[in-house]
Amino acid sequence: MPALSIRLDAKLLAVVAAAMIVAVGGWEAWRVVGPRPKVDVPRVVTDFGQQKVIYHLSEAGGYLGQKHRNWLGNMENHFAALEPGQLELVVVMNGDGVDLLTHAASDDALARRIDALKAKGTRFLVCRNTLISRGIEPSSLYGLGTEDLIGAGVAQIALLERQGFGYLKP
Repeated sequence: MPALSIRLDAKLLAVVAAAMIVAVGGWEAWRVVGPRPKVDVPRVVTDFGQQKVIYHLSEAGGYLGQKHRNWLGNMENHFAALEPGQLELVVVMNGDGVDLLTHAASDDALARRIDALKAKGTRFLVCRNTLISRGIEPSSLYGLGTEDLIGAGVAQIALLERQGFGYLKP
């Protein structure tokens, strides 16, 4: 009887584990794509003035690439909050942050959002050290030109800060 009990316990454990994976995955998928309630929030008008900003991306995109969409949403909202021409935005990607452009190479919606930000003057810069250490060919990253390569992401951030850019880590 002990062998039968062990087999049943193993099957039960497998069933419980599978159910938990499905439940958590389903919850996360619903949370990411689920309907949002409509709310009535009054508009607030603020003059934020001219801004020079670095967005530092160094983390992976998370479950279903949700962080990628959130980062781009932050950038789009930043442009929307300012008058045209008031925002100089530079995105510095190193480490897992370069995955944004890896995923955009196969995700048309992500690519369109990056293109729209570039059309507003956003520069997307990629750390050369990251490409070397991770064995990533520059041609595999969406929209990356040689002018978008930087020697070291953190050194570029320090340089931009000396030039008056503010630092944001979404």
